Amino acid sequence: MIHPYSHYLARAGRHWPNKAAIVDGGTVLTYAQLDQRASELAAGLRALGLGRGDRVAIVHENNHRYVESVCAVARAGGVFVPMLGALTPREHAYMLADSEARLVIALSPDGSRRAHELCRERSGVRVVEAFAHAALSSASAEAPDGAPDDLGQILYTSGTTGKPKGVMHSFASISAGIAAWATGAGIRHDDRLLGHFALSHFGGRVMDSGICTGATLVILPKPDPVEILAAIGAQRISVLLMVPTLLQMLLDHPDVTSCDLSSLRLVLYAAAPASPTLVRRAFEAFGPILATGFGQTEAYGLSTFLSSAEHHAALEAGGARLASIGREADSSVQVRLLNPDGSDTARGEVGEICVCAPWVMKGYWKLPELTAQTLKDGWLRTRDLGRQDDDGYFYLADRQDDMIISGGFNVYPREVEDVIAAVPGVRECCVVGVPDAKWGEAVRAIVVAASVDGATIIAHCKAQLAAFKVPKQVDFVAELPKSSVGKILRRAARAPFWQGRERGIHGAE
Repeated sequence: MIHPYSHYLARAGRHWPNKAAIVDGGTVLTYAQLDQRASELAAGLRALGLGRGDRVAIVHENNHRYVESVCAVARAGGVFVPMLGALTPREHAYMLADSEARLVIALSPDGSRRAHELCRERSGVRVVEAFAHAALSSASAEAPDGAPDDLGQILYTSGTTGKPKGVMHSFASISAGIAAWATGAGIRHDDRLLGHFALSHFGGRVMDSGICTGATLVILPKPDPVEILAAIGAQRISVLLMVPTLLQMLLDHPDVTSCDLSSLRLVLYAAAPASPTLVRRAFEAFGPILATGFGQTEAYGLSTFLSSAEHHAALEAGGARLASIGREADSSVQVRLLNPDGSDTARGEVGEICVCAPWVMKGYWKLPELTAQTLKDGWLRTRDLGRQDDDGYFYLADRQDDMIISGGFNVYPREVEDVIAAVPGVRECCVVGVPDAKWGEAVRAIVVAASVDGATIIAHCKAQLAAFKVPKQVDFVAELPKSSVGKILRRAARAPFWQGRERGIHGAE
């Protein structure tokens, strides 16, 4: 089996050689040009001694060179290890050492400087300057065959002990995940996809879908609301990938009502839960083109999907289903909810979301015990909690570690957050459990808002929620801690309240 990133690009180069593959500022590459550049870089990597299965780290930047490099590593037979540019040198150093990478690809002069600093204390690791493309090779390279189970990439994600853990994906799981995104979202050959999130992480899903279908990827260096709105009109973007926090920022921007959004046919929001209030606002702004689904780094594709038509139907029916992440995306994936003892939950009860699909990871790199805990009998234990209604639609509750136990009662922060989000003036909120001598944990809300006070929020919650779910206190902040893709980091928001104390009721985080 040829690595999917090499195979899909080569196929696109044959089928649509003159079609624009990438628009990156003033740089436009056709599929034939992208295919050739990736092949030349692959030959250069082999000339430097890259062997089949060797790891290659990439210090990420959002530009066309990243796409070239990912495809080139695959074509050279290597295992690519993307390192998010926003991470710290300490985190990069850990990933480099843990993956035992032989080469580090730098995408710019600044990236080269950082890469050389990382490699200073690691003998045998070389820096490859992809931006000096012409100096690497003028030859071409054909991708070697491999077994479907061969390792294709290691994606580092947050670890429970503070260290990132490497998620291993095979040729087969990568291929299945790419197909799941492309077919689930209905990506077409004539689509123009906006790559504003980090292509090494969440933004990589539009990169994958574009290469698979021969669509055009328009790259922005970062997810700036002004640039996104301008690009939609100027580049005639048809598919927009969103996370709820950025969606909120777009809707709050004064230009959203005056920008030309007529080219959009799909706004797919994912990576974090969105409140029904936010979804209604987005529907009013963009029209009936919203979709969502559920996936993880450990499960490469969309395992559940709620289509635009289902969003529309939910609104027509009163909006209760707007909180859903949909049903199983297609016949190749199975999703179930399990109790701690491994039994299936009853309908309406909260359980751990478990996934069996061809896009599930091989395991965690060099972490066999964690792999055994996470992959059981072919099922991925996601550590996400959810429930299912009588029609088979799934609803996220929370991460297991985020659940609050207050006075013996389980409180799921997302339920409280959705209620708070409906209060006029609230822009964002995060609900956490904090130490409490009486209750064990007390519910506390951290809110970004304008023209609303804590008493109003608490009164609204009392009218909507059981007493034990109502926040005991509301803190107002200028901004909430977020990941590189704009996902609110509840653990980071909770951490200051637990300094010097162990949150023992949930075990180690």
